[in-house]
Amino acid sequence: MAATQYAFRAQKTSGVADAPSWDTSTRIPVDTAAVRCYAYSPDGDWLVYAVASAVNLLSTSAPSSSSTPLTIPQANVVATTFSPLSTYLFTFERPVKLETGEMHKNVKAWHVKTGEEVGSWYQKTLDGWEPIITSTESHLIRAGASDVAIFSPPLAPRPITRLRLEGIKGIFVSQPTALPAEATSSKPVAPHSEPAVAIWVGERKGSPASVSLYPLSSLIGKGATNGSSGEEEIKTETRDMPISNARKAFYKADKLTVKWNNAGTQALFLTHTDVDNTGKSYYGETNLYLVSLDGSFDGLVDLDKAGPINDFAWSPISREFVVCYGFMPSKTQLFDSKAKPVHSFGNQHRNFVQYQPQGRLLLSAGFGNLAGGVDVWDVSTRTKVAEFKAANSSHCEWSPCGRYILTATLSPRLRVDNGVKIWWCGGQLLHIHPQDELYQASFAPKLVKDAEPFPAVVPKAPEPNESVALYRPKGEVSNGGDSKPAGAYRPPGARGTVASDVYSRRDDDVPSSGSGTSTPTPMFKGGKPSSRYIPGAPPPGAAPREEKNEEKKKRTRKRGGKEKEEEPAPAPAAPVAEMESLDVGDDDANTKKIRNLTKKLKAIEDLKTRLAGGEVLEKTQVKKIESESQVRAEIAALGGSA
Repeated sequence: MAATQYAFRAQKTSGVADAPSWDTSTRIPVDTAAVRCYAYSPDGDWLVYAVASAVNLLSTSAPSSSSTPLTIPQANVVATTFSPLSTYLFTFERPVKLETGEMHKNVKAWHVKTGEEVGSWYQKTLDGWEPIITSTESHLIRAGASDVAIFSPPLAPRPITRLRLEGIKGIFVSQPTALPAEATSSKPVAPHSEPAVAIWVGERKGSPASVSLYPLSSLIGKGATNGSSGEEEIKTETRDMPISNARKAFYKADKLTVKWNNAGTQALFLTHTDVDNTGKSYYGETNLYLVSLDGSFDGLVDLDKAGPINDFAWSPISREFVVCYGFMPSKTQLFDSKAKPVHSFGNQHRNFVQYQPQGRLLLSAGFGNLAGGVDVWDVSTRTKVAEFKAANSSHCEWSPCGRYILTATLSPRLRVDNGVKIWWCGGQLLHIHPQDELYQASFAPKLVKDAEPFPAVVPKAPEPNESVALYRPKGEVSNGGDSKPAGAYRPPGARGTVASDVYSRRDDDVPSSGSGTSTPTPMFKGGKPSSRYIPGAPPPGAAPREEKNEEKKKRTRKRGGKEKEEEPAPAPAAPVAEMESLDVGDDDANTKKIRNLTKKLKAIEDLKTRLAGGEVLEKTQVKKIESESQVRAEIAALGGSA
């Protein structure tokens, strides 16, 4: 398959689009609706899609005009997958109990070239239904309630080995391979001589959970013989699980994610609990472990930032891995094969990382509840190659050639703005494909050993097609580095000033810049805090404005008095004598009473002045004036003088 292509599945249509025009081909009829699932073969040569009544298998390398799918009359298929060498196609149907009381064999195997059924068995749930087959298709591994069964050949009626083991929760098989020399400038790790198996055993009776790594040969009994023609030639050997040289025990693991490196020599596994007992995270507690197959290293990956582990990925050369972790803004850190930190790509709002198939570039992005920022890094020089924004994206992946990036907004994660966008590795937007109720979209893959070479310098981007000018929102640019960062929202009263860094999650001491385009104003001028600006108030330092005559008249009318401009205000009656000096060092009860009575006396004198000016007082105010002698007597009784 020479040209890069992607397939998509929506409620009302499905199709395949080929580069560089990205026009939808006719391999899948345009009127094909209600496709339940689709899948590419690992080498990208085959595409299978299932409708309600049948499963259709077609070659992706054949031209659109001559592409005739192979139809398999199997109804009610909800999931499909291929074997590693694309020899077999596996389909899954929902389990149904037959009239005889037996369960229907809902997982079936079909030969890709002939379409004949070659095997079937019962699988209870859709989770983990995919058959576990080695990269050479020599063995198939199936986990039971209390044992592990190994079949050879994969679709043999009986296993050649059965291993007794209680509490199995997951099996993960490596696919040893390596990038071709011309595809990368770094020397990849040589692949292991045989596949390896990682077996996860859950916690039982107080004992911790564990992940053990085994070479496949150590699990197969020496006396087991392979058979291919009849059941009588296969002898099953039942024995205990052998001792592993590579084992890691741990607590707190409700879920486990295992990722082998391409060479099959090391495995990273992420443990996740649904509840964090410490209360630090709403999403539970996560830990990352690294284990070598030969037992030379096993331990916890030490992370220097608190918070959950968002994502992790192995480099295609199998010598290093990257982890995105910590509270937002999260940290993206590069580690070597001994879990030692090598380089930090800084703190950004990111929760997704993925290497280019050739290993030269690294993509880090923030999807889901984040804004959709995407960074592309050169791994060798540790420099940023591109930055753009793919808002509302829920799926992202590299093309096998390493030149294109696909982002998609899928339903039901988001039911608006569904569609596919194709970006150049340098950050330029090349294609927009809007599609209502889009459920699935992905590039046609290639095997690691067939990876195409990628130049040392990012090549020049091709011209975008017409869909970009037609569907791109106004004001949006393809490269985020050319756009002005929006910054955090700040209320109008706080704009133009430097915000406080008290509540920011920053690992460095660099102060944040003000939002917007206004020039920041320092919070302190000349050692004193700058006053807050109040709309309508005079600027700081200005003389108080004089009250106009009209305003005086209004205030006088409100009090109910008459305006007398020419007549001067009468002189106040006997002024209140100032109190003698008191020792207020000891603020006892008598001093407080004298102070309060003095305030009352001053208020009485003010009322007498207003009464003399012709103002009509209320009854309570008149009674207050009549109590003047009583207030003076109380002051004298307490030892004060008025």
